Amino acid sequence: HFCFFPTPRAMNAAEEAHLNRFLERKQMQDFINMYNNLTERCFDACVNDFTARTLSSKETTCATNCLQKFFNSSQRIGVRFAEFQQTLAESGGMQS
Repeated sequence: HFCFFPTPRAMNAAEEAHLNRFLERKQMQDFINMYNNLTERCFDACVNDFTARTLSSKETTCATNCLQKFFNSSQRIGVRFAEFQQTLAESGGMQS
């Protein structure tokens, strides 16, 4: 059985700090990518008039709805994932 990262008990303080920095950078990169993709998706779907300096009320409503749908679906996915993990842990399918 191969494990990419050693277990926390096997790491010294420097290795653990390095791993934590790596994971923090990865998490920030993932967040920035998600933000950029969401921005691009909602912009492409909602902004159509480039003759005005500001968004129309229709564009503003569309962008708000686009973002809200994303946040709602992300929240639902997070809840379902947590429920799945709990069910898996209770059935003995996941060891912590």
